[in-house]
Amino acid sequence: MNFKDTWLQKSLAILGVSTLIFGSSTIMAQDEEVESVDIEAEVAEVAESAKDGVEEVIVTGSRLKRSTFTSISPLQIVSAEISREAGLMNAAEILQTSTSANGQQVDLTFSGFVLDNGPGSRTINLRGLGADRTLVLINGRRVAPSGAEGAPYSPNVGSIPQGLVSTYELLTDGASSIYGSDAIGGVSNIILRKDLDGFAIEGGTTNPKYSGGETDTLTLTWGGVYDKGFVGFGVDYSKEYHATYASRPWTAGCETNYEVGTDGVYRTEDLFWEYARGAKGTDCKYSGMTGYVQMGTQNPAAPGQGPFPPYNLWVPLMFYTPGAANGGVPNFSTHRGPYAGAFYNDTDGDGMADVSWSDYILNGTDAVNQAFLYPDYENTTSMAYGEYTFGGDYNLTGYFEALYQDSEYNQRGQAAQLFPWVPANNPYNICNPNGVRGVDCGNAEDIFMFTNPGYAAAFEATQGVPPTFYAGFLANGNIGPMPVQPVVAVQGDRTASTVTFQNARIVGGLKGDLPGLNTGTLSNWGFDAYITYSRSKGISARYGIRGDRLDYALGNYSSTGTPCDNDYGVSMADDVAAGCVAVDMFAPSLWDNGVGDFATQAERDYLFDARDFDTVYEQTVVSGSMTGDIYEMEGGPVLLGVGFEYRKDEITSMPDAVARDGLFFGYFSDGGAVGDRSSKEVFFELEAPLLSGKPIAKELSLNVSARLTDDEL
Repeated sequence: MNFKDTWLQKSLAILGVSTLIFGSSTIMAQDEEVESVDIEAEVAEVAESAKDGVEEVIVTGSRLKRSTFTSISPLQIVSAEISREAGLMNAAEILQTSTSANGQQVDLTFSGFVLDNGPGSRTINLRGLGADRTLVLINGRRVAPSGAEGAPYSPNVGSIPQGLVSTYELLTDGASSIYGSDAIGGVSNIILRKDLDGFAIEGGTTNPKYSGGETDTLTLTWGGVYDKGFVGFGVDYSKEYHATYASRPWTAGCETNYEVGTDGVYRTEDLFWEYARGAKGTDCKYSGMTGYVQMGTQNPAAPGQGPFPPYNLWVPLMFYTPGAANGGVPNFSTHRGPYAGAFYNDTDGDGMADVSWSDYILNGTDAVNQAFLYPDYENTTSMAYGEYTFGGDYNLTGYFEALYQDSEYNQRGQAAQLFPWVPANNPYNICNPNGVRGVDCGNAEDIFMFTNPGYAAAFEATQGVPPTFYAGFLANGNIGPMPVQPVVAVQGDRTASTVTFQNARIVGGLKGDLPGLNTGTLSNWGFDAYITYSRSKGISARYGIRGDRLDYALGNYSSTGTPCDNDYGVSMADDVAAGCVAVDMFAPSLWDNGVGDFATQAERDYLFDARDFDTVYEQTVVSGSMTGDIYEMEGGPVLLGVGFEYRKDEITSMPDAVARDGLFFGYFSDGGAVGDRSSKEVFFELEAPLLSGKPIAKELSLNVSARLTDDEL
C-alpha cells in the first residue's frame, strides 16, 4: 500500500474523530438526555482501522513484521531498474559494484586461480570478510551454494534472473543470530517484483570502447496481479563475448616492472640486471616461457631413488635463444653452469652479457596477450513464482518459486611452462653426444667459457683470479651424456577450460494469521513456513599434458633413458603404457614462435588428456516462524519472533583420475568431496521501543536476538 494513501487514511480518520467529538459536544449541550458517546472507544476503533490498513513488511536483517520500513542495522537499497539504466546488466555486476561490496570480488576473470567454487563462478563479498561469510537470499529465503570442482561454499550470483528483480537489499552488518553463521559478513537479499502486468520484452547489447567483451541480453517477463494474489514468469538470456589482454590498454603490451629507490623515486626499469649482470634492461617483468628462473636447479630426488639423475649432478635449464648461446650449445642457453653467473657470460668483451632475457621473454607477446581477459559466457535463467490468498480468519496465503539456470563458460589462459626432466641417454637429448643431434655439453661449456680470453678477463675482473685458478672445480671435461630440463610452452597445454552449470531451486510455503493467539496483551500474530530444495551441477573440463605420460615417453622410468620403458618398476596408471610414443623435446616445432607444438600428431595425442570434474550440491531447508506483538508500550508494540530451521547439505564432487591424482604436469591434485551435513536451529528476536518522539531521542529501540545451532556431519 502506498504510504501517501496510509497517511491520507489516518488524516481522514483524525478529521472524522474530531468532527465526531465536536458534533457530540454540541448535541450534549442542546439535550442533556441524549446518551453519551464513548469518545475513547471511538478513537481506538478508528485508530485500529487505520492500523489495519497499513501493509506490514519484513526488512532484511530481521524476521519481525513492522508497519514502517526501518531497520535496526545499516541497510543499502539498490534499485534493479535504475541499475539497468546505468548499464549494469546482471545481478552479479550490480551486487559486486555496490558500495557495500568490499574486498576481493570473484568474477569471471579469475581463470588462473584455484577457487573453492571452481572456475566460472561469481560470488558476492560484503565488508571484505569473504563470500563464505556473506549470505544470499531471494525474497528472504536462503540460496544454496553452487559451483564446479572442490567443495563449493557460496551461491553463484550469476544465476539470478535480472528481469524479475525489484530491489537488492544489502545488509552491511553481521546477522548471524538472525540467519546463521554464514551471515557474519552481511546479507544480500534479492527482492522479486510483485507488480508484473502483462507481457514485456527487453533486449540490449553493450558496445565497449575497445574490441571484445560485448554482452547481448534478452529478457522476457509475464505476470499479473489479481484479487487474491499474483503470478510472475521470466526468462533471462545473456551472452558475454571474450576480450583478450591485447584488446585493453591497461593489459596490452607487457607487464611492467615497478620498483622504488632509496630516494623515493619509482622506476620501471629493473637496474639490477644491467648493473649486476650486464644484461639488457627492460621495463617488462622477466616473465613468460623464458622468464627468470632461480639460478641453477637440482633434482629433488635423493640419490638412488627413482629414475632421476643423482642429486649432486647439475642439470641445466635449457632455453631456446636463436642466434646466440652462452654455454657452447648452438642456439641454446642455460641458467645453470658451474659458475653462478654463467648465464650472463661476456665472452666478446663488449661489457654486455652474451644473452639477455629481455630478448626472449614472452611477456608482452601475442603468446600472452591473446589470452582471455574476459571469457565467453552464455547463460539462460527461467523462473516462475507467485502467491494466492485463500482468505478466511487465518488469511492463509500459499506461495511458490521455481528457478532453473543453464550456463556455459569458456576460458583461454596464458601459455604454461613445460620443463620436464630429459634423461641423459634419451636419444633426443641435446646434451647426449650419442643422440641424434647432441653434444657433450660439459666439454662445450669448457671450450666456450673457460678457454675463452674474453670470459677469462671478465672472470678475473670480478673474482680477482683467473678461471684456471679453479680449474679442478669449474671445468667439466668430457662428461658425456647428462640430463637437462628444456623450458618450452605447448599450444593448448593447461590453458583452455570449459565449465557448464545447471541449477534448480524450488520453494513452497504457506503464511497467514493466528487470530487464536490474540488474547490479553498478545496481538497481530502470524506465521510463515516453507520448504526449499536446491540442486546444482557443475561439470568442468581442462585439457593439458599428462606428467606421468611425459615421463614415460622421455625414458624417466628407464635405467637406460629409453622412451616407453619402465625397468625401474615405477607404479603407473593403467592408461600410461598404451599408445606410448617417444617424445622429442628438442624438435624445432616446439621452440619456434615462443609457443610451439610437438613434431608429430601421435606425440600430442598420447600426451594430452582431459581433467574432468563433476560436482553436485543439494540443499534442503525446512523453516517456520511466528511473529507478533506481546505488549504495548508508550512508543509502540513490543515485537517478538520465534522459529526453527532444519537444513541438510549434501555434496558429491567427483574428480576423474587426472584431477584426483594431479596427473597434469605441474598441476595440483583435487580429491573432491563427498559428504553431508544436517543443521537444526532455533532462534528468537525481540524488539522493544524504549523511547519515541522525545527531545533526546526521536526513536530508541532495543533489539535482542539469539540462535542455537546443532550441526551433525
